[in-house]
Amino acid sequence: MSNIAKIKLNPAQQHFIEELATLLLPWGMQGGVARLYALLILQPEPVSLDAICEALEISKSTASVTARQLEQAKLIKRVPVKGSKRVLYVAASDNAATVADQALMLGRFAQLLSSHQSAAESEVVNRRLQTMADFSRVMQQVMEDAIRTHSKA
Repeated sequence: MSNIAKIKLNPAQQHFIEELATLLLPWGMQGGVARLYALLILQPEPVSLDAICEALEISKSTASVTARQLEQAKLIKRVPVKGSKRVLYVAASDNAATVADQALMLGRFAQLLSSHQSAAESEVVNRRLQTMADFSRVMQQVMEDAIRTHSKA
């Protein structure tokens, strides 16, 4: 495992990292978080925080906090090192867990919208709530179908 190995990024890899960071920014992912995620996507083996820090030119505390955010989003995984407190990080190869969380959130969002239509003081607002709830349910179903299809493959 590359827990000590240095990461040398070629120009194509550097470009991918910056492009992914730019792409994910409008989706609410901070640039540094997206850059670390992109770096791990490109690594064939788990890597240490030290290697991440050096490759991205960030502090260890920044790398640690960023890695934790990605872990919570189920985009990366920790790989413990036997006989050591150190951990390595690897990009999750299956995004089904992340999509499942998003589908669950969409279902809850739809339920909230539907259950609070009494808060609407006009037909316009009532239709808006219903349209948003319907769309969220459709998106939830599409995501769940995609997960089922992917897990069969």
